[in-house]
Amino acid sequence: MTTQTTNITYYTVKSGDTLTAIAARFGTTVDQLVKWNKIPNPDLINVGLRLIVAKADSPHETYYTVKSGDTLTAIAARFGTTVDQLVKWNKIPNPDLIKVGQRLIVAKSVTAA
Repeated sequence: MTTQTTNITYYTVKSGDTLTAIAARFGTTVDQLVKWNKIPNPDLINVGLRLIVAKADSPHETYYTVKSGDTLTAIAARFGTTVDQLVKWNKIPNPDLIKVGQRLIVAKSVTAA
């Protein structure tokens, strides 16, 4: 018996998002997003839609480097995750204290059978 696993990264569409911007953020193409998510009209995506933004044969992480003025809340919103998840992935002892230049994991793939 053969089992194939794929590591998948998801993103939840926010107000103002476009497939072009989402593709650029996650290093993929609009065509690939359309294919992975079976999107009938690439010009119409709804807020709250959970999209597959990456698939890989091995686990995948997306990183972001903290810039001046960033907060975990804003970063979480930008990448469709939660502050609690960012704290967990990055082992942040104080969620109110992040530093410019700090490299954070902002998305992780999950294994799907």
